[in-house]
Amino acid sequence: MLYYKFQNYKEFKELFGLNYHSNGTKSRKNKILLSFIKDRKLLHKAVKRGNYELLHISSMQELKYTMMRKIKLSGRKSKKLTKVLRLNGDTYFSAKFSTDEFQGICEDGDYRAVRYINHENNNRIFKMKAGKFFRAIVTETRFGKTLCEQVFNWLSEEFAADWQTYTMNRLPQNTLYVNEEFERIYSSEHLEGDFSSCMVNRKLHIFYADSVKAKAAYLENSDGKVIARCIIFTEARDQEGNIYRLAERQYSSNGNEIFKRALVDALIKGGHIDGYKQIGACCGDSRSFVDINGNSLMDRKFEIECTLDYGDKLSYQDSFKWLDIDTQIATNYGIGDINLATTAGHIYEEGEEDGEENYDSYHEVYTTNDIVRVFYRGDEFTCDEDRLDDFIWIEEEDAYFHYEDVTECTCGIQFVTDEGYYSEELDRYFCCKHCMEKALREYEEVHEENNFLTEKQPA
Repeated sequence: MLYYKFQNYKEFKELFGLNYHSNGTKSRKNKILLSFIKDRKLLHKAVKRGNYELLHISSMQELKYTMMRKIKLSGRKSKKLTKVLRLNGDTYFSAKFSTDEFQGICEDGDYRAVRYINHENNNRIFKMKAGKFFRAIVTETRFGKTLCEQVFNWLSEEFAADWQTYTMNRLPQNTLYVNEEFERIYSSEHLEGDFSSCMVNRKLHIFYADSVKAKAAYLENSDGKVIARCIIFTEARDQEGNIYRLAERQYSSNGNEIFKRALVDALIKGGHIDGYKQIGACCGDSRSFVDINGNSLMDRKFEIECTLDYGDKLSYQDSFKWLDIDTQIATNYGIGDINLATTAGHIYEEGEEDGEENYDSYHEVYTTNDIVRVFYRGDEFTCDEDRLDDFIWIEEEDAYFHYEDVTECTCGIQFVTDEGYYSEELDRYFCCKHCMEKALREYEEVHEENNFLTEKQPA
């Protein structure tokens, strides 16, 4: 089924090959996308209709954009889905739900939930968690019913995150700044909470003022504290000579991804950037930039001017990691003889010892402790063995998984949610088909008993 996309194995490896980590573990690139294009039903429909568009999707950004577009189109075409929902600036359709003049935003300020009208319940107004609500309206569409569970779960998470960003940006508590206050965004005095950045308070921000063309971008809350920040490289050039303003990897209070999304959204609306580093698990890839519409820029090879010499101040680089010391050009695609992905604070001359420590990619810091492999939202990270509070050991998988990706079954077993069985009637996941069927039987028995008792009550 992969024949329709790839001409050779080299192309396959570039998109879905294995990443080998320093601790000997390995992980698959774009695991969710791979599960999508391997779906037998998808291949069958492509062959039957002679349309291989969905098999040609080559990035997570394209997958999200295409799926959302087809979900909305499927709803619009359905004669049964006559109710209109305005959400995230987009239009969806439903047979029983709609939105009012608030367009889904809750009056009580709950940015994790969607406000809606239920036309099957006397047109009353309710609210529901964004991810759950998305699942409810998508399963009404013909296209939504064909999605495999792993992609469906991922899209629900993406919608919930986008919804929180959308609603938060309509509340007046955060202010965007774009300036040259590099010290401010690297000083704990001005930061709200833990940014999990090994560059904080090290006075290495001088690099951005002296060595590259850049701006500091950050959101401040009503207390004047920075809740999200990033660097904007104002003159990044691609292989065709086009110039982009690129927002580097974002950092936020306690790793809050909603704050990161809010920062990027504000930068886009303010016209400050042409592209940004992808938010989420793929942000560690030096080439995972997207444009302001979410389209992948993986085919672009970017470079920036970087006037840096041995001994000069250097802040750790997430993307433009390779420097040609002679041309003073740094790239994000592996061309260059000097490694800028170092926490040493400067680049090393030949023969000078580089004392790098183990890298905790989940917390984005270096550590002297041993690291272990962990999984979050389908991607593999490394984590300090003494900072595993966010993870749960799953015996069957022989690995640690983030608590948000784990569910406890009715039998008491904890399992990876994506590997479980989902019941729409009970709105929960189970570790196996046996537990799900048992829970459904018990539910039906209780439901029937309650109906019987209600019918027997005297008038």
